[in-house]
Amino acid sequence: MPLIETPDIDDVALAVQEDRPLRPGRYRVSFSLDSVDFSSLILDDPVPLGRQILKKAGIKDIDGHSLFLITPEGDFEDVRADEDVDLRDRGAYRFIAFSTDPLYRIKLNEARIVWGRSSIPEAVLRALVDIGDDEAVFLEVRGGKDKLIEPGTEADLTGDGVEKFITAPNKVTYTFFVNGKAYETDKKKLTGAQIKAMVPDWDPQHDLSLEGEGDDPDRIIPDDESVSLVPKHGVRRFSSVPKANFG
Repeated sequence: MPLIETPDIDDVALAVQEDRPLRPGRYRVSFSLDSVDFSSLILDDPVPLGRQILKKAGIKDIDGHSLFLITPEGDFEDVRADEDVDLRDRGAYRFIAFSTDPLYRIKLNEARIVWGRSSIPEAVLRALVDIGDDEAVFLEVRGGKDKLIEPGTEADLTGDGVEKFITAPNKVTYTFFVNGKAYETDKKKLTGAQIKAMVPDWDPQHDLSLEGEGDDPDRIIPDDESVSLVPKHGVRRFSSVPKANFG
């Protein structure tokens, strides 16, 4: 739902984006409680106290909540109840509060994050640091293989010390079939020779045949021809056929 623009309300995030001073009046920031479901919060003071932010969010039990400012770099900075936050020069426009204890401190790339539950969803990690779809999230394992945090799952935070997460490019795999058996590769294209090399005990007296799409006929793929395996072409299906005998 689009924000309703009001002349006396300045959006702090927009001011930061436009690299300009805040205008006099009231100030819109984003606030979330125990989640990353941020909503707008209007503040009357450009230098509010932590307790004023919590009260504006409708929280009465000030001492029972922990408030954090999320910096543009993704770091979580503790805001005490009697500490003021200058919206004008700190790029302060995202706040998150937790009603739970203990809190868990983690690191994702260079961002220092705080979370209020003993596990954190992969989707939350993505949202907090704005991770693109072309990247995957991994739990850093010292002296071992980093653990992929699968989409839709949660990472346990109850281990000793600060859990560290990193991002890396998604490994894209392409599937194709030869004689009904599935094979996978990270290459978008393979030559006929490369496909044959992946099939155990390939009979050199056979050719590689590509199944035609729709009404297209099957055809022989020479060793030096590249075939696209990108999904938009559909799953490629190959078979081995005896070489034609023209004698």
